[in-house]
Amino acid sequence: MFDNKYYVDLMNRQGLFTSDQDLFVDKRTRGIVESFAIDQQLFFDYFTVAMIKMGQMSVLTGTQGEIRSNCSARNTQSFMSVLEEGIEEAISMI
Repeated sequence: MFDNKYYVDLMNRQGLFTSDQDLFVDKRTRGIVESFAIDQQLFFDYFTVAMIKMGQMSVLTGTQGEIRSNCSARNTQSFMSVLEEGIEEAISMI
């Protein structure tokens, strides 16, 4: 069942990962966790808005985008150059 149990679990100190539990521990995000845990409809409302926004994002294809090795930072090389190097290395092993 899709619900706000994730946030309820965080308030009960039952987060699956430390990084999840940190959302409740950190004073900057604790209020959000508490609000979503207490008010399931509020969580649903915010989730709906987030899904609509995600649906409006343009998908990057081909060389327009990159697969990041670190999600919070751009890769130093483009994805395509890394991919091409990997292909060349694989071919040289054959």
